[in-house]
Amino acid sequence: MKKHLTSVLIPVLALPAYAAEQSDTLSAIRSFLPPAGKAVAEQPAPAPAPEAPAADIPEPQPPPAEEPVLQYSADVERPADVSPAAHTEAYKTFKERLDEQVKHNLDDYCPAISMVLSATNDEFATLAWMEKAAEEGNLAAMTYVADARLRSIQHNKQHAPEVKEAYAMLCKAADEGFDAAVVHRYSCQRAGIGTPKNESDADKKLMEACKRGGFLPRYLWLQASGRLGQYGDTERPEVKAEAERGNHYVLYAMALLNATTKERIAGLQAAAIKGNPDALYALSAICSKAKPKQSYELLQQAIKRHHAEAMWTLGGALCELNSSNPLLKEAGIEPDDKTGRHLIRLAAMLNSPTANFWLGNAYYSGDYGIRQDYERAYRHFSQGAGRAHAPSGAAQGYMLLRGLGTQADAKRGVLLIRGAANAGYPYAVVLLAYAQYKGLGMPADADKALTTLQEAAAMGYPEAYIYMAYITAKGAPNVPANAERADKYVRMAALDMGDKARELYDELSKDGEWEPHP
Repeated sequence: MKKHLTSVLIPVLALPAYAAEQSDTLSAIRSFLPPAGKAVAEQPAPAPAPEAPAADIPEPQPPPAEEPVLQYSADVERPADVSPAAHTEAYKTFKERLDEQVKHNLDDYCPAISMVLSATNDEFATLAWMEKAAEEGNLAAMTYVADARLRSIQHNKQHAPEVKEAYAMLCKAADEGFDAAVVHRYSCQRAGIGTPKNESDADKKLMEACKRGGFLPRYLWLQASGRLGQYGDTERPEVKAEAERGNHYVLYAMALLNATTKERIAGLQAAAIKGNPDALYALSAICSKAKPKQSYELLQQAIKRHHAEAMWTLGGALCELNSSNPLLKEAGIEPDDKTGRHLIRLAAMLNSPTANFWLGNAYYSGDYGIRQDYERAYRHFSQGAGRAHAPSGAAQGYMLLRGLGTQADAKRGVLLIRGAANAGYPYAVVLLAYAQYKGLGMPADADKALTTLQEAAAMGYPEAYIYMAYITAKGAPNVPANAERADKYVRMAALDMGDKARELYDELSKDGEWEPHP
């Protein structure tokens, strides 16, 4: 097992090997990919866009050398006090990682967040540590905190007093040249989040940032100005010039614009060689079934570059969330819940809503060695929902309905559930039916609940028939009890679920109450 920890976990926790390991990446990519193809034929150009930033831009700064690995013990208990004040030396190292991030203008919070997890075994300590670093003027921390606050305020539809402070913090980091803050400010200005909507000023400030030559703002400018959005755009001189500079964001976007699968893969190869983690992750997914060993190698490369969804994918495999996943078997790696949980926690703090959702469920149910904690479950669901993740929004809504981990607010819960249902998430439709049946946030109406459950079943959720059977067998003020019809619903569920349909119905009937899991 120690061998496993070395091979999987340490690369994740190391500071980025910014200039190293390219040969490993090339080997993994070239093991199954064709040589790079030619560009797609030029298509009609879009309407003229604003004047391009000056071509005479500075070259990217040379990256720092790799630093010693941060060790993590997945067995440690969470200390009673997880604040920065209780971990002076750890906080010092945490701050050093953030300072290094700012020095090289990197949108990479993984090393700093890993330090928090190493010291506290508590993913929610991250924000408190970031807030302290922000108070001390670190631009990366200021960006992280501002983004978290603005996202929360937007999601909860609250105009909290801190919204202006958060936006001002974001602007300060952007004005001082931190590229990630520039991107977040641009989005806020264009959407009117935390500030009055001002598209012209957003464009102006983005152009100014582009003149500094950073990869991220220049990629955003190409995209926002209409220069990178369709097949023919890949032949534009300004797009080609940025790609030749090694802008991996642009290379990745160009790959997705290629018309054929072969050309798209070749484009992903070019972006991956330049270190784009999204490209590495995409390549891993492409060959996951046909060549699982190569897929695992590429997944490792994406993790080394701190790709959140790659961490979630491997973390989930280590926790055996998907028994059909061939990665571990092919790579000779044993399942490991502890390491898997750590990777998933790290992914959640790096903005993976799927990781937030999994952790929310784990804290809710007390599975996978995680102690049941409704408050932490609610916080994870809320974070996932703040990133427009429908399952997380539905789960947060359910906990609001029942007052679990938070103060009960049935009306707000129903709004969140409806939003997830409108996004096409079938189980959110089931939860809406539950609210209708119980009279949570609305008058109780069993007949309406049956209609809603029918919609969920039509969306491909056969368990909805089981809940229809439960309501029909039990009866309600506007729904006469009908055992024959209830049995019919169970048989309809069995068409997809087999014997499990009867088992689920019998269990539900025995419990006597319909209380869904988020």
